[in-house]
Amino acid sequence: MAHKRDLVTPVTIMITRAERDLIMKYGYPFEDIERQLKEAGDVDLIRVTDAPYWWEQLINNLHISEKENFPNDELLTELRALLDRVADALGMG
Repeated sequence: MAHKRDLVTPVTIMITRAERDLIMKYGYPFEDIERQLKEAGDVDLIRVTDAPYWWEQLINNLHISEKENFPNDELLTELRALLDRVADALGMG
């Protein structure tokens, strides 16, 4: 029998300022993640907590943005690193 993943228990991920900018511009974050990122203000590291389901939706949105016209290779590298970090935090890496 396959192991069923927990999509409800909240997961906290530390997000850098640069990652926050990527998420806000290319991740189309859902309400709770977006609120936490905005409320953090001008800090270098943000603690963001939400259910794995919503983190997975963010990953999906970032993947869609990755497939579209991405402005440059440096940002694409940063986006892929962010995708890997979030996936690892969710145990998907």
